[in-house]
Amino acid sequence: MDQNKISDIDKVIIQLFSKRWVGQSVTNSLEAMKAQLYKNLNDQIKGYWSGSTAYSIMIDGGFLIDQKREDGKSTSKKLTAFGEIFMNNYKAEASSKH
Repeated sequence: MDQNKISDIDKVIIQLFSKRWVGQSVTNSLEAMKAQLYKNLNDQIKGYWSGSTAYSIMIDGGFLIDQKREDGKSTSKKLTAFGEIFMNNYKAEASSKH
């Protein structure tokens, strides 16, 4: 993969997943990493749980604002500006493929 032809967000995604994620079904391609990140972010903003590796990728990558759970209840998380850019770009790329 030519690192010079990909966006800065994609570079961050590759770096985070390559160092932290276990499982070639996700780490074998940028598209799979982005699909996993999109799923995890979407789950978080809906108030669903994500595993610690996924959560650390979202927080440390600057995609999601870290918020503590309130009263033991699931809390919907908020995207950062970086996270919103990623989600919008991912949706646009997905819709252009169909």
